[in-house]
Amino acid sequence: MERACRDGLGELFAAVGKSGAEQCLVGCTQEAGVFEAFQAEQSAQPVQFFNLRGAMRGQSAALGDQELAAVVAARSVYESALSIEPVPSVPFKSTGRLAVVCPDAGVAQQVELLAKTLSVDLLIENPQGLSLGADRSMNIQAVSVSAIQGYLGAFQVTVAKSNPVDMELCTRCGACAEACPTQSIDVASLTVRLDTCDRNGACVKACGGFNAISFDDLKSETVRDYDLVIDCSPQGLFSDRQPPLGYWHAGNSPALLTAAMLEAVQTVGEFEKPKFFDYKPGICAHSRSEKSGCSACVQACSTRAISSKGDHIAVNPQLCLGCGACTTVCPTGALQYAYTPVIAMGRALKQAVRAFKAAKGRFLNVVLHGADLPANWLEDARRTGGVTGGDGTASLLPITLHHSASAGPDLWLSALAFGADQVSIVQSPSEHGYYGAALAAQAAWVNEVLTAMGLGARVNVLCIDKAANLFEPAVLPPNPVKPGSFELSGSKRTRLEFALEHLAHGVAFDTSLPIALKTGAPFGAVVVNKDSCSLCMSCTSACPASALVDNPLEPQLRFIERNCVQCGLCVNTCPENAIELLPRLNLSASARDKQILNESRPFHCIRCAKPFGTQHMIDNMIKRISGHSMFAQNTDRLKMCGDCRVSDMFSAKDEMTIFEVKR
Repeated sequence: MERACRDGLGELFAAVGKSGAEQCLVGCTQEAGVFEAFQAEQSAQPVQFFNLRGAMRGQSAALGDQELAAVVAARSVYESALSIEPVPSVPFKSTGRLAVVCPDAGVAQQVELLAKTLSVDLLIENPQGLSLGADRSMNIQAVSVSAIQGYLGAFQVTVAKSNPVDMELCTRCGACAEACPTQSIDVASLTVRLDTCDRNGACVKACGGFNAISFDDLKSETVRDYDLVIDCSPQGLFSDRQPPLGYWHAGNSPALLTAAMLEAVQTVGEFEKPKFFDYKPGICAHSRSEKSGCSACVQACSTRAISSKGDHIAVNPQLCLGCGACTTVCPTGALQYAYTPVIAMGRALKQAVRAFKAAKGRFLNVVLHGADLPANWLEDARRTGGVTGGDGTASLLPITLHHSASAGPDLWLSALAFGADQVSIVQSPSEHGYYGAALAAQAAWVNEVLTAMGLGARVNVLCIDKAANLFEPAVLPPNPVKPGSFELSGSKRTRLEFALEHLAHGVAFDTSLPIALKTGAPFGAVVVNKDSCSLCMSCTSACPASALVDNPLEPQLRFIERNCVQCGLCVNTCPENAIELLPRLNLSASARDKQILNESRPFHCIRCAKPFGTQHMIDNMIKRISGHSMFAQNTDRLKMCGDCRVSDMFSAKDEMTIFEVKR
């Protein structure tokens, strides 16, 4: 209805009242106040507002009325169903101690404005050309910065003295410049030109008891504490990773420096942000007994918030910026994204897809993207791609995430199992630079599985410059999968299992045939060399997923394939190098059964007949250490249990004991 927000308000509410509908959706949020005022004045039926333009983002011209209604309904249902519980907060405290790192004196005058509200240290590597004022409004230090670590309120900056003159101790009297025989000291900046200085000590003597000049501590490193850092160096001190909160890289841009200064002034006090993750160390596959396993989260984290800590990992919540890439690549689900839980998102997507199908929608592409994309990014992509018609184009359901990397294979596959025909992840250039490879690797094994099932590649990871691909003609699947109705589990492995099994059964895939995958996939088997394996069972204690288990009743190494996450801990732990990984997806019932990988007869002590090992273990032991001096004359001891072996050693008449050693 044209001009409903003005001329047609009465007509609109009258039509809604006659329809008897329980819900009235208005596809515009711009004039929400007008609607609410009219509704209150006339006691009309309440309405709910929906940003139709934002939801469609330029695709309305490519869709028919029926599909347009389907996408609107799906988006509305998604937004209403996505209820998120509050998460714990992470505190920060800043008292306004600011370090401004700069290579020269170019920004000194501009930065001095901050000294009125913040405690400013100007860390300048080359102070030549700097005019030192008498008011000392900010602390000027001639130092070079070699490293920085920390976060808002807790930065540690490593500096090295680059000029003999301590500008804070200096009284600006100029006595040093007058005493210098080589005229190597600049009177304005009190900077010593080290290339012409002969270090005769005249300046040190002239300074006297002020002790503002010293050549002894040049280039010696110290660590300074700050709350905030503005970095004007060309490359930036965090060029190898995403910088933390409280840090701004301005480079040589006056505009970026001004923006950083404005933000720094407002970053004083106590702050908090969400704790974006949950960590369950019990199922973490990072390490066991100092043997390394999975490091996918450490490698994926662009802020270096995740580090190795013994058998597990440590996540610094202050450094974590909530990208969620660690939860996407984690094979066990030890790390889960807490800010927008997968369970809530899955439930919302299921209802949204159901609404789309109910409205006779044909082909639905669920488009997941971060919140940092421009508001009109889809419109621009459509124009860039030259899309003019509506025939054969997929209906797009754009879903805004906190970050594009926060949703992983469990949600992608669940969306397909719920009836979506395609899933696309669109990233900004910065997101794609940090996380594009990690997401592409996950999408690769997902598409391998889907292709093997006959569904074809359904998951795409795109940088925004390729977003026009979203408007390419869609190919409807020959045998669409019936939408699933299952609820998502709190376990990532269970979510993956449900979605994969639903898709496999939906296309009548022969689950007796395992799907071969490439290295890095989170599913697979292990292959054991029976000739090398001694059944020491060290692999069973190292396995974090209980995929490798023993048999308490007899010497058997057993394997449950559905539990295996291909972390490699068993391979790295095995002392005989008898284990290899075999990445694959086994959807048959055998994946749940305990398969015997190796077994042996129990070996009984030749003296007391007590079982204490396996025949294979004893044979290997005799082969390896029978030449040792302790057993060279009596290999039978290798066939005894521990108690009998000690007894035999003390009862042997021809064996020297410690009591017979002469002083």
